[in-house]
Amino acid sequence: MNPTTIDQFESAVSAVRAAIIGLNREDLIARPGPGDWSIQEVIIHLVDSDAIAIDRMKRMLTEQEPPLLYADETAYVRLLHPHEQDLEDALTLLEVGRRQWARVLRLLSPADLERTGMHNLRGRVTIRQFIGDYTQHIHDHLQFVYKKRERLGKPC
Repeated sequence: MNPTTIDQFESAVSAVRAAIIGLNREDLIARPGPGDWSIQEVIIHLVDSDAIAIDRMKRMLTEQEPPLLYADETAYVRLLHPHEQDLEDALTLLEVGRRQWARVLRLLSPADLERTGMHNLRGRVTIRQFIGDYTQHIHDHLQFVYKKRERLGKPC
């Protein structure tokens, strides 16, 4: 795998921090659209989904085609109290999780990156696909954050 791809996976977190500069607590928990989630809920979702994705990749690396179960992101946001979570702690988890996992990814062979798991909705997926998917995942969700900032009158 191109080292740049792993670097992008690792560094995508800096864009999350940049996206919330200048926002106060009221901005972070407001729901100005698009979508139903607040900016804080979007960011907590990124943290939760990253933890799940890294666990899945670890299992794909250490097990033979493990089952990978769908996680209901709306239930996470609805039931895990994202507005009561500490945003700085969440961002630290995201940064440390990606930095630590990127160290492992850089040591994997091309064959390791092609190891698979069986997702109950997506079907067979590889570690390589997950790296790309979760790099893009942050960028996709940041588009919502930018639009919410605009609606708050605080564009980036």
